[in-house]
Amino acid sequence: MGTPQKAGDGLKMIDDDSTSRSVTAERVVAHTNSVELPLLTKGNYHEWALVMQVSLEAMELWDAVEAVCKERAKDRWALAAILRTVPSEMKVGLAVKKTAKEAWDAVKSMRVGNDRVKAANVQRLMKEFENVAFRDGESIDDFAMRINRLVSSIRELGEKVEDSRVVKKILRVIPKKWKHVAVSIEMLLDLNIMSIEELVGRLRVAEDADNDEVKEAAEEVAGRLYLTEEQWEARRRQRNKERARGGDARRGNSGGGDGRRGSGNKGGGDSDERSDADDDASSMISGWSRHRGRCFECGERGHIAGHCREKKKKALMADAIEEPTLL
Repeated sequence: MGTPQKAGDGLKMIDDDSTSRSVTAERVVAHTNSVELPLLTKGNYHEWALVMQVSLEAMELWDAVEAVCKERAKDRWALAAILRTVPSEMKVGLAVKKTAKEAWDAVKSMRVGNDRVKAANVQRLMKEFENVAFRDGESIDDFAMRINRLVSSIRELGEKVEDSRVVKKILRVIPKKWKHVAVSIEMLLDLNIMSIEELVGRLRVAEDADNDEVKEAAEEVAGRLYLTEEQWEARRRQRNKERARGGDARRGNSGGGDGRRGSGNKGGGDSDERSDADDDASSMISGWSRHRGRCFECGERGHIAGHCREKKKKALMADAIEEPTLL
């Protein structure tokens, strides 16, 4: 129906339907420029359907997809939005559909399948849901995203999955390190009215606290290792000093036993040889050369040939023998 208005000498009829269509078109164009429409691929139908529903609701076109719309312009805008998101090979088949609802149902049928296929997919996804568990090192957020994606796929196929069922499932498969948190939640809160988001938020608090404890423990261990390395270095220097003092003491004892070595005691000689072998092994361990500190004149340790007493004795005896000959 039009609204009569005076325009000079005559009446001008204003078409209310045309005005409404114009306003709707302007509003849809504005929403289309601000709303991002997802692209449909072979494996993302469930995510595509959810995002498309939100986008069409924001554009005020979802009612044309839920049921046959009597407004031709709105129905065409809804169909145009669907055609913008589907692959090129699907555009021709969908463009000939009479309504946007038929096009939407056709996409769902091509991606989801008929009732038998849907029933088989439901069984497969439900089995996957029952067997889902935390992976090694998986965070609360990552697991929540994975199980939410699985539940969304099940719901898209027409199977009802209540939030309480998902909440109880998460608490059953929670890792042992957060088991006490799960027990506290079960005892103190009503799981039948708890949402998945609320549960994930509570578990994230426990995860953050656990990560802080692990970080502090790692820093403490790193500090201990650093101190132990310093102490180990100090002990190594102390051991080297003790070995050096022990070597000096053994060299002193060896120098005082010249008479015993020359007494002809065979057993004593064997003992001295073993002592020399021990000294050699000790010297090798401490990094010393095997022959360091051994006199080349008498073979004893603790002095060099230039300070050897035996060499001096031999020199004095040679002088004493030569002196009467000179006289």
